[in-house]
Formats: sequence, structure tokens, C-alpha cells
Amino acid sequence: MVCPYNRKNQTNIIQWKQEYNEDGQAYFLTQISKDSFDLMDCKREECGAWHNGRCHYASVSMENE
Repeated sequence: MVCPYNRKNQTNIIQWKQEYNEDGQAYFLTQISKDSFDLMDCKREECGAWHNGRCHYASVSMENE
């Protein structure tokens, strides 16, 4: 089981390309961004969000009492 909230590492790749007109002025720019993540293994009992045998990280109660 992996933790969906903690990342072991993150890689961000940005590629961009400019095109110029005859006057040497940039008139077109293309940018591509790609992120990739390696998630950490779930720490279970060692994590403060682990209660009653499951993860409660960012859990929301829909009961408005």
C-alpha cells in the first residue's frame, strides 16, 4: 500500500520552444510541462493519520452535527 499524500520524489520536466519571424521577434511559444511522482510506502501505525486499521488523512465527515 502506498500513501497517496506523501511523495518520495518529484520530477518536473519543462520543455519550451520559441519561433521567430523574419524580424527576429518571437511570435509563437510552445510550453509542455510534465510532472511525475514516486509515492512513499504507507507507514500505517507510524503515521498520525492511521486510526482503527485505516488511513484517515484529510477525511471529511459529512455529518453536520
